[in-house]
This record gives sequence, structure tokens and C-alpha cells, in this order.
Amino acid sequence: MNLDHVPSSNLVFLIDVSGSMDLPNRLPLLKEAFQLLIKNLRRQDTVSIVTYGGSVGIWMQPTSGAEKEKISKAIEELTAAGDTPGEAAIRTAYKLARSTFIKGGNNRIILATDGDFNIGQSNEKDLEELIATEKQSGVSLTCLGVGMGNYKDSKIEVLAKKGNGNFAYIDDVREAEKVLV
Repeated sequence: MNLDHVPSSNLVFLIDVSGSMDLPNRLPLLKEAFQLLIKNLRRQDTVSIVTYGGSVGIWMQPTSGAEKEKISKAIEELTAAGDTPGEAAIRTAYKLARSTFIKGGNNRIILATDGDFNIGQSNEKDLEELIATEKQSGVSLTCLGVGMGNYKDSKIEVLAKKGNGNFAYIDDVREAEKVLV
């Protein structure tokens, strides 16, 4: 199948690596899910990784989809620890997505979290306004929820809607494959 007509993707994986993600049905499941997505990347696609857990950082600079091994290794090296500075992480991801924007392409942040933002701007209305404003840049926000208990599905579902993106809850690898592949 010829995919030349499919627009290039500029993806920023925004991954929650806070302490609450240190359960088998959270970060390990997300790592497995992202590995499935990586297999389908093309040379013209770009992937970046922003993480937040204790602090916010660019885990992997923009990388061509042709470098699947490098992207895969970066995902595998993620570990969970720290608090959840979600708002700062969202700002960082949008800034990175705008800096690598592909005109006419699929410019998307994929936020993967258990939804527990406990540091910074965690007021839902403020986060919604931030994302609604950022949407104007042409970057969409897709939210993937994992885990149970403190999982805030309604919060991240609203964020996805405000960000012109999709929302999915992933509870096993089959669901991850349906959503990401």
C-alpha cells in the first residue's frame, strides 16, 4: 500500500512518569503501547518525547520515524518517580510541537497519564483555557488514560475535546493497539 499521499506526522509523546505511574497497568502498559505505534512510523514522520515526573524535560529531541531503534530505546528507558507537574509539561509539549510544526501535516501531542496533575496549574478550567488557546496553533491534543483509582478520566477527556483531539482509556495492550495502530 502506497502511503505517499498520507500527510507527515509531527508527534510529541507527552508521558507522565510520576510516581503514581509506577504500576504494571500504567507506565509499563504505555511503553508497550508506544512501541506498537513506533513500528508504524515513516521516514517523514517526526517524534519527540516530553516527560514529567518530579520535573519536566525533553526526553528525546525531534527524531525521524526512520530511527525506530533510537525512539524505541528512549521509550524503554523511562522510569516512574516524583510528583506531577502536568501544566508545565503541557506548555513544554506545545512549545516543542510548534517548533517542529509540519504545514499540512498531522501535528499532535499524545498525552499519556493517569490524569493526576498535582503541581502547578491543576485547576480544570485554567488547563482547558490553556489547551483551547494552544489549539489555535494547529496542534491537536490526544489523551490516553491508564490506571485505576485516582484516574481522572473526565478531566483528560475534556482536555482532549478542548485540544481538538481524541480520548481513549487503555487498560490492556489490545486496546492500545486499537487506539494507536
